[in-house]
Amino acid sequence: ARGPQTWVYVLNEGSTDLAAGEVVIRNTTSTEYKVIVAPASSISLGLRVIGIAQHAIPAGSYGYVLRRGIGTVKIGSGSGVSDVDTLTSGGAEAGTLLVKANSAAGAAGMIALAVQNIAASGTGLAFIDCRG
Repeated sequence: ARGPQTWVYVLNEGSTDLAAGEVVIRNTTSTEYKVIVAPASSISLGLRVIGIAQHAIPAGSYGYVLRRGIGTVKIGSGSGVSDVDTLTSGGAEAGTLLVKANSAAGAAGMIALAVQNIAASGTGLAFIDCRG
């Protein structure tokens, strides 16, 4: 029993399939829930992050992403995270997360809290709280 979850129905406007654990952001000026995978090595503003895919969503297709609740996240190859770390987008690979940086950008991009230790390049559980 992982508690309540909030899901958002989105269109994957990217050119690649979304995988479970990948962060998705609003596609530039879209006023609808049209998403692309979050870029690597650049923290996206938390208000632009729609959610985190929990299953594959093919390019050009619709699917649901988890906006709020406990779900799977993918950590970048840079380093693992501890079960108390706050997380942002901007991991070493597109769609991955990393520990929140001690900066204004890091704080403004916070979208999850790890609830277990997760190895670098691994997936694990986090409390997700996206606002995009």
